[in-house]
Amino acid sequence: MGSRPLTQRERAVLATFLAVDFPGVEVLRHQATEVYVVSTCGCGCPSVEFHAGRGLGMTARVTASVRHSDDGLFLYTIEDPQYGEVLGGIEWVGVGQSDPREFPSPDLLDVEP
Repeated sequence: MGSRPLTQRERAVLATFLAVDFPGVEVLRHQATEVYVVSTCGCGCPSVEFHAGRGLGMTARVTASVRHSDDGLFLYTIEDPQYGEVLGGIEWVGVGQSDPREFPSPDLLDVEP
């Protein structure tokens, strides 16, 4: 898969995550203006990666639970050898029988750093 722009829903969820204050969020907010999806999860869930294969480690920066469900998702960063901490992606954590094709609407998310 080549890189592609974020969908409207992906961009809305990313903005919701980055509306929370935590150390380093200003840099990540700037990166978010130029980020692209480079990979999606092969299982069919809505997880997306912004920097596939280039970084080391994964740090969950912001988590969200989906209201009225046991599902959740989180925004993570990776350490890029050249640029330092960069947006890594948004990971879906589903416990239901099937995963949605896209992330839930931001108004259904309870977000915390």
